[in-house]
Amino acid sequence: MVLPLELAKVKILIIFVLGVYSHCNSQTRAAQSIFPLQLTRIHIPAYKFRGGSAQLECEYELKGARTNPEESIRGSHPRNRYIYRDDYYNDGDSDGQGGSGSEKLYSVKWYKDNEEFYRYVPSANPPIKSYKIEGIRVDTDHSNHSKVTLRMLTLKSSGLYRCEISAEAPSFDSVQGDGRMDVIVIPKDGPTISGDSERDSYHMGETLELNCTSGRSYPATTLQWYINDNLVLEPSMLVSYPRFQNPHGLITSYLGLSVVVGPHHYVNGEMRIKCMASMSPVLWSGGQESVLQHPTFDHREAMLLGKLITLFHNVNKSGIVVP
Repeated sequence: MVLPLELAKVKILIIFVLGVYSHCNSQTRAAQSIFPLQLTRIHIPAYKFRGGSAQLECEYELKGARTNPEESIRGSHPRNRYIYRDDYYNDGDSDGQGGSGSEKLYSVKWYKDNEEFYRYVPSANPPIKSYKIEGIRVDTDHSNHSKVTLRMLTLKSSGLYRCEISAEAPSFDSVQGDGRMDVIVIPKDGPTISGDSERDSYHMGETLELNCTSGRSYPATTLQWYINDNLVLEPSMLVSYPRFQNPHGLITSYLGLSVVVGPHHYVNGEMRIKCMASMSPVLWSGGQESVLQHPTFDHREAMLLGKLITLFHNVNKSGIVVP
């Protein structure tokens, strides 16, 4: 049996809980009405190929709940960054609710490296306007208030892209987000090995010198040497050369290898030398392999000629290693 005093305590507790819930609910509704514009999604591709197209997206909501800056929505790539800027303004003519169904989009603007190249204003005629910037070609037929399509990308299309969305009165709110896009060129061919490969044989203790040359690319490729599938890290065995910048901005990389040939280099009678090229982040990789191998002789010849080795290439037309 519940005593009257205990029943009264229960009623007070219920009233208190309902009061807290009602207060929090009203606060949430007020926050939603005060911040009528929010950025819900931004997508700026991190990497695109030269000559291709890119679609930049900036999605938003009018009269939506405010996005917490600490829990902001980011794009599909970690380099996309979301920025929220609260420009709420109340001139006293509104009822303080941040709009009663009258919120409208004022403009959507896109910038590359802080230079405007695209604008969408629904009240203008025509609503879409693009501006000439080096490396930017806007496809207006496939662009609107939430996306911009760029075509015929060049290396100069790389940069920091930012969208800015503004609302009309009474809020005059504004949000923006940005992200970086880089245009890349992958080498048409794998790296090539040159140097002592023109020689027919080597004596033990001789220095084998090879050069690895990458195909033209942007950004530059990173070259690495492998001996019997082991990465060469010893600085004294690596010869660095300056990169060469070709016309139109493409880059060729070079890396030399200098090895004093010894019996410890052989595995089952051969030494496999491979040059690998890669781009960072790993978007492409390719390699070429050479094999230093003992020639086949009978036992008597091997006693006299066992210190000689022959170099030949074992690679297909594309420059990829043949197992």
